[in-house]
Amino acid sequence: MILSDKFICAGEKYASFRRKVPAPWFRKDVKLKGNIAKAEITVCGLGFYELFIDGKRITRSYLAPYITNSDDVVFYDSYDITDLLVNEDHEFRFLLGNGMQNAFGGFIWDFHKAAFRSSPKLAFAIELEYSDGEKEIIEADKYVLTRPSKIIRDDLRLGEIYDATFDEGEWSFSFETASPKGEKKLSQVKPIVIRDRISPIKIWKEKNAYIYDFGINTAGVCQLKINGRYKQKVKLTFGELIRDGKFFWHNTSFKGSHHKYVQRDVYICKEGENVYTPTFTYHGFRYVKVEGITKDQATENLLTYLVMNTELGNKGEFSCDDEIINTLHRMTLNSTLSNFHHFPTDCPQREKNGWTADAALSMPHTLLYFDPTDNYKQWLVEICKAQNSLGAIPGIVPTGGWGFEWGNGPAWDSVLTELPWQVWQKRNDISAFEICKENIIKYLKYLETRMDEKGLLAIGLNDWLAPHRPTKAPLILTDSIEAYDISNKACQMFEAISETENADYCRCFAGTIRNNIRKHLFDSEACTFAGNCQTSQSMGIYYGIINPDEKEKAFSTLMSYVREADYHIDTGVLGARVVFHVLAENGEIDTVIRMLKNPTVPSYMQWIDMGETGLCESFNPKSDTDSHNHHFWGNISALFMEQICGLKVCADKIKIEPFFPTDINKAEASFDSVFGKISASWKRENGKVIYNLSYPESAKEHIELSINGADAIVVNG
Repeated sequence: MILSDKFICAGEKYASFRRKVPAPWFRKDVKLKGNIAKAEITVCGLGFYELFIDGKRITRSYLAPYITNSDDVVFYDSYDITDLLVNEDHEFRFLLGNGMQNAFGGFIWDFHKAAFRSSPKLAFAIELEYSDGEKEIIEADKYVLTRPSKIIRDDLRLGEIYDATFDEGEWSFSFETASPKGEKKLSQVKPIVIRDRISPIKIWKEKNAYIYDFGINTAGVCQLKINGRYKQKVKLTFGELIRDGKFFWHNTSFKGSHHKYVQRDVYICKEGENVYTPTFTYHGFRYVKVEGITKDQATENLLTYLVMNTELGNKGEFSCDDEIINTLHRMTLNSTLSNFHHFPTDCPQREKNGWTADAALSMPHTLLYFDPTDNYKQWLVEICKAQNSLGAIPGIVPTGGWGFEWGNGPAWDSVLTELPWQVWQKRNDISAFEICKENIIKYLKYLETRMDEKGLLAIGLNDWLAPHRPTKAPLILTDSIEAYDISNKACQMFEAISETENADYCRCFAGTIRNNIRKHLFDSEACTFAGNCQTSQSMGIYYGIINPDEKEKAFSTLMSYVREADYHIDTGVLGARVVFHVLAENGEIDTVIRMLKNPTVPSYMQWIDMGETGLCESFNPKSDTDSHNHHFWGNISALFMEQICGLKVCADKIKIEPFFPTDINKAEASFDSVFGKISASWKRENGKVIYNLSYPESAKEHIELSINGADAIVVNG
C-alpha cells in the first residue's frame, strides 16, 4: 500500500473573505492493460476530498479523510476498487475542499496564519495488479487535469456557496506542489455518516424570510430541494435560538465579527428542479432562516435536516421512571454526538475545535454509551504531535500554533492521560497508552519547570464557567490537583505495562505534589481546601488528596456547601465532573437528584425549562455569546449508569454498586463490555428493592458485587 508523497494542486492562490475560490476538480483517465486481479487506491485530500470512479461516489466518509494540522500528521484513506474496474477505460475524479488546510473561517484561533496553510492539494496512488501478474502504479502528477467546480466557496465553519449556473470551463493541467511536512499515516477512524433525516416541525414568516424549526439543536447540513428560477439565490442561515420571537444567530459568532462570521450556505439555482447538499461543511443548529424564496416555495419539503456525526454505534443504555432524568440523559447523548466529527469538538457551530478539556471531561460517559475508541486513538496521535519542544500541550488539537499561551494548563492537558486511562478502564485496552507514554513523561518534566517555590501549579484555565465571579476554587488548587491526577494515573498505566522506572518517577511526582497541596492548600484540622467551595472540596475528596480518616469530616463540609447554595450546583466544569459522584458514593444520591432537578438557576433543570434539547455551554440564561450545544457538563450520564444502576467498568473488573434514589422507583442500564453484555435493573416492591443482574458466564469472574445503602434482593440472570 502506497501513501504517495506526490501532491498536486489547482493553483497556489489562497482563499479569503475577499476572494471566493472554487473547490477544484481533478480528473485522471485510466486505460487498463488487461483484466484486473486486484486494484486499490490510497488518497489524501487536504483539507477534504470526494472520490468518484466513473461518476459513482465511493468516498467512505463525509469530511474525508480527517481534520488535521498537516505539518504534524497527514492521513490517507484506502479503498479496494477491484470490483469497480471491469471495463477498459475508467475516469477517476476528485473534488477538494478547504477543510483545515485553508481555514479562513478560523481566524479567531489563528488558523489563517498557520504555517501549513495552502490551497487544497491532492495525492493518490492507484495500484493495479493484472491477472497475468503485471503490476502498475499510477500517482498524481502534473498531467492530472483540473478545473473549478460549482462550489465557488467552502469553509468548514462558515459554510458553502454553490452556483448551479457556474460554467466549470475547460480542463487544464494541474500543478505539482510541496508535500506536507507531517508524518504520512493511514486513517483508522470510523466515518462521518448521516444518522437521521428530520423534517421541519414548524415554518413561519419573518419579514422577507422564512424560519424553519426542526425541533432539535444538533449538527449536520440541510438538503435543499427547490423548483427554482435561473439565478435565483437561496440563502440559508443557521442558528440555535429564537430571541424575542425572532431568529437569532449571534451567539454562534464572535463579537466584532458578526458581519462576516456566520453559518450560512448560499445556493444559486439553475432553471427547474434543484437538489443541493453541502459537501465540505456542517453546521450546529435547530433553526434555519431561508431568504430568497417565494411563499409557494416555502414548503415542508424544501429543507431536510441531515443529522451527521461519526458512526460511533451503541455500547450502553440507561432509562428510569423519572422523565426529567431521562430528558437530561437524552440531552447529554445528543450533545455528545453533535460534537463528534472525527474527534470530540467543543461545539458544532462557531468553533468546531478539539478543545482538550471538553473531551477529557466527557470521555467516561462517551465510552459508556458509544464506541469512539478508534477515533480517540487517532486523535491521540495528533495530540502527541502537537506537544511542543518544552513539553506543553495546546488547548485545541489540531492547532496551527494557537493555544500554548492561553487556553491550556493541567486540567486541559489532562487529555494526554485521561484518554488512554479511560480507554483502558472502559475497554480493558492499554494500547492507547503506548501511543503517548513518552509524551506523558515529557509533559510531567515540563510541569516541574512551571512549579512555584511551594511546588504548586497555577498556569492554566480554572474551574471553567463556574456560576460565580470570581471563580471560588483557586487556580493553584485545581491545577495542582489535576497534575496529581495526571501523574497518579500515569503511574498506574506504567505499572500495567511493567515500566518500573517510569512508574516510580510518576509515583514520586504524584506523592510530592500531593504533599505540597496538603501542606499549603489544605486545612487538616477543618478538613477543608482553599476556596472553601463545592469544587475545592469535591476535587480534594474525589482525587484522593484527603486521607481515609479525614473523609467523613471533609464530606460533611462538602454537604454544608451544598446546603449553603440551596442545593444548586456551584461549580464549573471541573467540579461538576466529580461532585455528583462524591455525593452519591457517600450516601447522598437523593441530594444529587435534588441538585439536578432544582427548579431555579443555576441548575440542569433550567435547560429543560428553557426548551433546550442539548446541554448548554453555561448556566447563564441571559448570555448572547454562549453555545447551546456543549458536552462537557455531560458526566451526569456516566453517573446515571455508574451510580443509579451501579455498573462501574474498571479495566478487567465490573464493579456493581448501585445507589437507589428515593424519588426513582425503577431504573435499568446495560453495557456491552469486553466480557459480554452486562445488564442491571431494579425496582421498588413491597418496601424492598429488587435488583436484577444479568451477565454472560464469561464475565462472571470479573464481577465484584456490593449493594450499599438499601435493603436489596439480587437475582443473577
